[in-house]
Amino acid sequence: MYFTIPFFFSFPRFKTGQINGDLLIYHVLLTLKPYYAKPYEIVVDLTHVGPSNRFKTDFLSKWFVVFPGFAYENVAAVYVYNCNTWVREYTKYHERLLTALKGSKRLQFIDSPAKLAEHIEPDQQKLPAATLTLEEDLKVFHNALKLAHKDTKVSIKVGSTAVQVTSAERTRVLGQPVFLNDVYYASEIEEICLVDESQFTLTMANQGTPLTFMHQECDAIVQSIIHIRTRWELSQPDSIPQHTKIRPKDVPGTLLNIALLNLGSSDPSLRSAAYNLLCALTCTFNLKIEGQLLETSGLCIPANNTLFIVSISKTLAANEPHLTLEFLEECISGFSKSSKSATHLT
Repeated sequence: MYFTIPFFFSFPRFKTGQINGDLLIYHVLLTLKPYYAKPYEIVVDLTHVGPSNRFKTDFLSKWFVVFPGFAYENVAAVYVYNCNTWVREYTKYHERLLTALKGSKRLQFIDSPAKLAEHIEPDQQKLPAATLTLEEDLKVFHNALKLAHKDTKVSIKVGSTAVQVTSAERTRVLGQPVFLNDVYYASEIEEICLVDESQFTLTMANQGTPLTFMHQECDAIVQSIIHIRTRWELSQPDSIPQHTKIRPKDVPGTLLNIALLNLGSSDPSLRSAAYNLLCALTCTFNLKIEGQLLETSGLCIPANNTLFIVSISKTLAANEPHLTLEFLEECISGFSKSSKSATHLT
């Protein structure tokens, strides 16, 4: 029954500007060359494809030029998996280049693994793990409405790693009726907001306008999305540094914390540098420390200077109360990152 050889191309793995297009074409040609004389099938995975995966116009046209004619003749079918809204707009923009594919009987759009299994045996399927996991642990909410300049009926699927928004009605792509499936991974979700009992918004990274939906079970949908977003956050390694943005008003408090904390270092050179930083901050921001500091070269800062550090801190707290909140924020932020010897100073 299955006499053809399937080849899989995962579009999400192609990154514009990161992968040499000519080398990709060369690799595909070499891979397919032994099978040109035999019937073969191609599966194109478009899951989560967007602008970062696009073929530029000149690169897209090159595919149609370099492939030999007999290679096209033996293509039994091309299965396009998980077509989305961006792909629809992309094919409209490049309609002239893609004219040969429009309405082709060999081009088939697939929207589920079960339908792909009707054409290719499961043990021959090589879809990426990220694509397959989208079908796991799904909570499906039918009869939702995506609000935009043209409202669209959709189904919202919340899985273990992503939210999928699938059109309830088919739309035309390359002349064929297709269900569009937009995928939003948990890592991309910036904010979920319940507007009221029947409406919520979803703010995604790199998208200026929030997505707005209506459904009778908005609260259940929002809680499900929050759950997968929270689970993703908890799964991230603690070693990934989270750098908060420093605003101009945060500079004195941030640098003061650095200076006072490093005054208690076991390294004499670092203690001296921290002392000089404290002197510079006092002059630059006109801090009222009442003549307790004297910047000079070759000054030895003793290791047992805790009383001096506490004294400076108390003086600043009394004379510069506006710095207290910034200083405390920095202390709290730095406590978990401080060495054991420095935590008593924090």
